[in-house]
Amino acid sequence: MQQGGKFRMKKLFLGILLLLVAAAFYTMLTATDRASEVPVITWRTDTNPQREEQIMLFREWLVRNGHIQKDKDGKPVLYTQEEADALNAHYGVKPGEPHSVKAGDKKPNGNVVAETASNQSTLIQAVSGMAGDIVDTAEVLGYQQMGVGVPLTEDANKNGYGLNTTYPGMAGLLVGMDGEQYAYPCNGSSATVWINMDTLNRFGVKEIPEDWTPEDFERIGKEYVMRANEGLQRQEYFFTQSLDSGAGVSLLTNIVRSKGYDLYNETLTRCVADNDIFKKYIKLFYKWTYEDRLVPNAADVASMSTESGYGGADFSNFISGKYAMVVTGRYCLIRFREVQDEKNKALVKEGKEPNFRINFATRLPPQYEFKNFIFGTRAAMFYRGSKQPELAKLFMQFLASKEYNRYIVERGDGLPPNPSLVMEELKAIPKTRPNEGNVNLQEVEWAMTIGIPGNFSPFVKSGSPNWLQSSINQYFNNRMTLDEAVKNIETRYNMEIETSKKANPRMMEAWKKDWAIQQKIDEYKKAGRKIPAEWIKNPFYLKYYREKGMLRESTPGEKK
Repeated sequence: MQQGGKFRMKKLFLGILLLLVAAAFYTMLTATDRASEVPVITWRTDTNPQREEQIMLFREWLVRNGHIQKDKDGKPVLYTQEEADALNAHYGVKPGEPHSVKAGDKKPNGNVVAETASNQSTLIQAVSGMAGDIVDTAEVLGYQQMGVGVPLTEDANKNGYGLNTTYPGMAGLLVGMDGEQYAYPCNGSSATVWINMDTLNRFGVKEIPEDWTPEDFERIGKEYVMRANEGLQRQEYFFTQSLDSGAGVSLLTNIVRSKGYDLYNETLTRCVADNDIFKKYIKLFYKWTYEDRLVPNAADVASMSTESGYGGADFSNFISGKYAMVVTGRYCLIRFREVQDEKNKALVKEGKEPNFRINFATRLPPQYEFKNFIFGTRAAMFYRGSKQPELAKLFMQFLASKEYNRYIVERGDGLPPNPSLVMEELKAIPKTRPNEGNVNLQEVEWAMTIGIPGNFSPFVKSGSPNWLQSSINQYFNNRMTLDEAVKNIETRYNMEIETSKKANPRMMEAWKKDWAIQQKIDEYKKAGRKIPAEWIKNPFYLKYYREKGMLRESTPGEKK
């Protein structure tokens, strides 16, 4: 055997060995759970400490809904004082606090253990048969394509966590290529303009209009940076965060969509970004950054002194007043409320009135005729390898419950997954937090009415680079011309599509079917004919064409 062959064999053997070690380690970690007197599921999620309290909330929900442990005589099993103290300590809940356990409380007939992991490592483990029972992901399509998900449509519709219980535009993020539901939101993320009203008032800038365009953004931004930086040796204040970022991609998508364009075509089979609309607004972003100086460039960001904490530099610059606004989602309240509490505690120690508040307002991103609101989700997906499917399904029901959704609303952890259950709670927030005004209700209402998922295609594999942001960054840093950047966006995404097709026969078959439909759509558009609604796979075009009267809605029993 040649040297190269020996090396490959050694590499293969090492890979198998590492996989076996990982499997053994996983078995050791989960042995206690499997030996438990009740079913236990593993929730692969993020590092947010709120997840532990949510687990305690799930235990309460199980008991409240009759899922309790019983002894041989059929009587409920109760916590002892020692067990209650240990459980509270484990989950970081003090006795007497919400969701704490007391001696004499009923024990649930099920439990959840949280594990933190990246999306990529979770996907690798899922394919290897070692993932948790419930997997958090923003890549439902990617998981479904790998065959590690379970279709939930029937159980979801039967038990109250179907697609009709969440945001109308969310369906595309929760279903597989077969049209079946595979997940349910843990929460929703969004791209909203959050305004620090105290910062605007400090520099005498009038309130931003409810309905504003990119031209308004530029006009008000110029006024703000002029007033805020007057008399300073170097610029310290900016209208918002950098635009060669995720926030910039969201803002660009809002504007482009408001003009009737999108990153992908109607069937999500091709990227179609190489056009004058994308060029126009990427060029405008460059102007705002390097000519008008409304937003910081990379050097500006690097030079800013920022505090650490959830949300990083953008949040700390917003709180300090360096940015008048940030493009982010409702989850920002976790950090903003935390900062307010910390500063007020410090004021009390100094013998002062604890009156520090950040006065917020929210606006849709600046855009034109077609109003749109970008959102995404951290969705819980049922793993095919679950050993406790019934308990896992109960956990999905819990995510759609009033108790869980009320928690999301109260704690500011993004958009509630089942918003209709908590509208009164959202309306009540201004009474307890007057500085937040109606910002909480606004985000949910926008998500309900004009919410559309961000850029995605089922034919672009999970974990692919963000070629849109990357190309903008290269243009900003003079490594590409504008024409090259836009061409690169389209070329790169279409290369990703080609790679996915070739690697997966099912993907190739699905693409060919949708591509054939795309040809029909193009013919109908050219002829000025109304397009059958069921042909449209891109949620943006489905909503845009429907609003423009360009669709033909099918009727029950109609021959296609």
